[in-house]
Amino acid sequence: MSLTAALARLLNPLVWRSSARSALKLHGFALAEHGSMLDLRLAARLTPSPSRAAAYLRHADDETRHAQMFGKRARQLAREAALARSHAVWDPIRADSEQLFVGLGELDFLAFVHVGEARAIEQFLVYVDYFEARGRERDASLLRTILVDEHRHAAYTRSLLFELAASEAEARRALRRVRRWEAWRSWLRAGRFLAERVYMVAMLLVYVLAAPLGLLVRWARPLTRGWRGS
Repeated sequence: MSLTAALARLLNPLVWRSSARSALKLHGFALAEHGSMLDLRLAARLTPSPSRAAAYLRHADDETRHAQMFGKRARQLAREAALARSHAVWDPIRADSEQLFVGLGELDFLAFVHVGEARAIEQFLVYVDYFEARGRERDASLLRTILVDEHRHAAYTRSLLFELAASEAEARRALRRVRRWEAWRSWLRAGRFLAERVYMVAMLLVYVLAAPLGLLVRWARPLTRGWRGS
């Protein structure tokens, strides 16, 4: 079992433990699919190959449909959890493009998309098993439907990657390079997330500790009204 599948299996009880948590997770999937759609449309505009542009646009259409499917199920689960008025799952699905084609170049972009699709397949297969074991057929069916497209996406991006690369060795180097880049990006994101939480806790402690000091100052130097002589 890969690390991706093992982590998904380990975290299943936490991620899917309630309708509210499931709605949050599926809403996150919807945002990711929408962001992927934007990157793929940009890739279709920038690639010099008409055939690759057509493949990117077909993929983008699939991602749009997936975002809608995930968003719809997230809203259903939000209703079950009474989150309709209190959570962003009711907002339209809107994500930002990372412009990965521009930043990575087409070869590494293809490697990045392939790695992401392969990882999604591993995760979704674990999630399907989890849902089926708990009688959550609607969620299992949703992922099984999307998995059909994910397998096709992983296959075509791998094929295009090896066609575009000068050699098989170069294609494999691109895959390794993208995995290292992703790991570094994830590390930076985790660091920012942790730094924000540490800052919030530190400021809370400052305010809590400052309160007794403020009372002590007011006791030692009480406020007086009017002018005071020098």
